[in-house]
Parts: sequence; C-alpha cells; structure tokens
Amino acid sequence: MKYKNNISAKLLVAVAVLSLSGCTREIDTDVLATYPNLSEVFIDGFSSDLQYQAWGKVTNFDTDTDTKYSGTTSIRVEVPVPSDPMGNYAGGVFYSSTGRNLSEYDALTFYAKSSVPAKMEVGIGNYDTEDYLVGLQDVKLNANWNKVIIPIPNAAKLLSEKGLFYYSAGAVDGEGYTIWIDEVKFEYLGTLAHAHIEDVERPGFPGKVDIGTLTETINLPNGVNQTMQVSSKFFTFESSDSDVASVADNAITVHKSGEAVISLKEAGGQIKLHCYDFAPTPERNESEVLSLFSDSYRNKITANWNPRWQYSTAEYEDMDTGDNHIGYYSNLNFVGIVFNSVADCSAMTHLHLDVLSMDEIGTGSEFKVEIHESNSNNNIVYLATKATHPDFKAGQWLSLDIPLNDAGKQITQLVLGCDSNTKNILLDNIYFY
Repeated sequence: MKYKNNISAKLLVAVAVLSLSGCTREIDTDVLATYPNLSEVFIDGFSSDLQYQAWGKVTNFDTDTDTKYSGTTSIRVEVPVPSDPMGNYAGGVFYSSTGRNLSEYDALTFYAKSSVPAKMEVGIGNYDTEDYLVGLQDVKLNANWNKVIIPIPNAAKLLSEKGLFYYSAGAVDGEGYTIWIDEVKFEYLGTLAHAHIEDVERPGFPGKVDIGTLTETINLPNGVNQTMQVSSKFFTFESSDSDVASVADNAITVHKSGEAVISLKEAGGQIKLHCYDFAPTPERNESEVLSLFSDSYRNKITANWNPRWQYSTAEYEDMDTGDNHIGYYSNLNFVGIVFNSVADCSAMTHLHLDVLSMDEIGTGSEFKVEIHESNSNNNIVYLATKATHPDFKAGQWLSLDIPLNDAGKQITQLVLGCDSNTKNILLDNIYFY
C-alpha cells in the first residue's frame, strides 16, 4: 500500500549574467526574488495588483457607496436563491496578479454584515494552488458590522502568495440576501496565541501518507478560540520514531509496523499513527470469486458502506493507498453494508474477509458478521472472539471464512457489529467463493 503525495517546491532565484567584451562579473545567486508586501486587499477599491474571479453566480459581486463600514466604498455580494439559473450560490476569490510577500503579517482581517442572519465561508490561499489554504467555515453574519479575523498559521511560508481572500455563501431558508464586506487587509496583530491542531489518530501502512488538511484552533485577541481548516504545508513536522514513520516534505513515510507520534514545531497537537502490515494477498483464482472489496479481484458487487442507520455511531473511510484500498470503520458499534443489488451466491460456499482490530482484544471482545439473504429465515450470524479464534489479537490481520447456508444464497447485505471496547476495525479482501 502506498500513499502518494506530489509536492513541487518552487525556489525563485535571482540570476543575472553580464557578459562584456574583455570583462566578467560574478553574480550572487543566493539572493531570492522578492514580491511586494502590500497589506491592502480592498479598501475603497481594488489595490494595484488585485484581480477578482467569481464563483457560483458570476454577477454576485459589486461595490456599494451607500453601505460601508469606513471610507467611501464596500464590497456588496448578492446571494441568489437556489433556483437561480445563473448559479445557486455566491462566491469568489480576490487574488494578486503578481503574488505578495505576506511574511510580516499574522492575519487577514475585514468587517462584514448581512441583510439577514446568515453564515459564510471565508479564507485565503484558494487561487492557482491550495498549498497554503486557510478556511473559516460558518462565519456568522447579522445586521451589525463585525470584525472577522483569519489567522495565518505560519506567515513565513507566504513569500509569493496569490490567493488573498475568498468567500462563499448560500441562500438562507431558500431566500437570497445581501452581504457587505469592507476594509479587507493583512495585519500584524501580535496577540494571536495558543495555536493547536486537533489531535489525529489513524492507521498507517507501508508507503507515503499525505498529511493533507488539518484543523487548527488559535486564540484571538477577544479571547475567542477560532477554529479553521489549514494546509499542513504551513508546518514543520517531526516523528517520535523515524524507524517506524519518518516525515519529509509534508508526507509521512511508514517503514514498518509500530506506533509513531508526529508533532509540529509551530503548534501544539499531534498525529498518532498506528502502523500495520497489509492484509494477506488472496490466492484464489478470479473465476472462483465474487468480490465485494479487494484489489486482487474485479469487484462485481457494489454497496453502501454506511447507510447511517439509527443508533449506529460508525464512521467509514475508504483508505486509498495507491496500490490498495483498506476499509476503515471508527467508533463502530454496528453498521450495515447494503448491496446495491442482490448478489447471487448460489455457486458459492463461503464468505471471506480479513479483519484487523486496532483495539486490544480481551476475553469479552467480539466481532460479529451477519449475512442477510432475501429470505430472512436464511440469515447467518457469525461471532469471532478470543475463545473461538485464538489468533484474534490487536494489530494483527485475522482471516475469516464463514460458511453460507445451503439454501437461498441471494445476499442483500452484511451487518458488522462489535463490543464497546472494539470500535476501530480495518477490513480488506471481502468476497464470496
């Protein structure tokens, strides 16, 4: 299993060569190209390098000289109704045509209000690339002007940023409304504190793991803890055990089974990895198999892996490793795997699946598999416990081969369940044979 992360690093070097008859000149190639450090984005109008690109309804943006927080002009955004043929939401990005050096600032700030109580998404970095994306969701608006602060996690990274400010908003109760935005600028506040990412705990497999987007909380000058989605490229990472998992270029490389804690130099919080080997590779011939979930076979059965049944607490993730997929259920109590059509297993005798528990297996631990047929009288319930399967241990793949009933074999769904201490389950190679 390999996680692939394509990262391009851009080093801008000022190189000059002067060639004159009879003389040469040595040039210092260590001087980095510099970009303007303008702070203004929109204050009574467009700054010198500012451009705009609309999202959603392309005519949602305009300016307003009547309603403004300060000065002469504000941004006016008309949020459309969902049925508007020109677009069902209002959005856009203000970007620099040249790029800016924002390293001396620690936040983007602006004032905003709306004609009705509403919410909008705002952020920086969402143009050209999303290498340094910061997004605030559900920013509350009302009839009063309120200051919005978008903290920059590590401004030293923003030496040539083009994406200066973006916004996105949808209808409220099916109705359109107006948003005003004013005094958009970068600032150095100097009072942002207690940066902390949301702790992450997840499985890892041999190969590269892209760290991706993180959830970060920063304390604002008014004492409010601001939560936002941020690119991991803002941060520098280090591993507690580089023999298990090392970090470079914002990607984690898993080398072997074990545990490693990835910490950040610029913020609190951690990423805890439980690293495992792959499930055993199936050896049965394709002609003998009716596959639901395996990269060794063509999957002929499709399913809904989490139908959100009442009282189910399960969350599901299809972990794409590049060369393989692993099914990951977290916070599992029970869950259905509902087939999109009835699977005719009349020529099959067993259901096979490989399961790994990330939690410790005790005497009371159990993993349950139910096989539901179109005739409910033929349903099968299979329990795996430490008593029935001595090899059922935390962190180890257990291969289950469950006999089917002789009658029926028209399978409609599987139901997985576990005890309260066995909540994090990995699955692979689920097929009938």
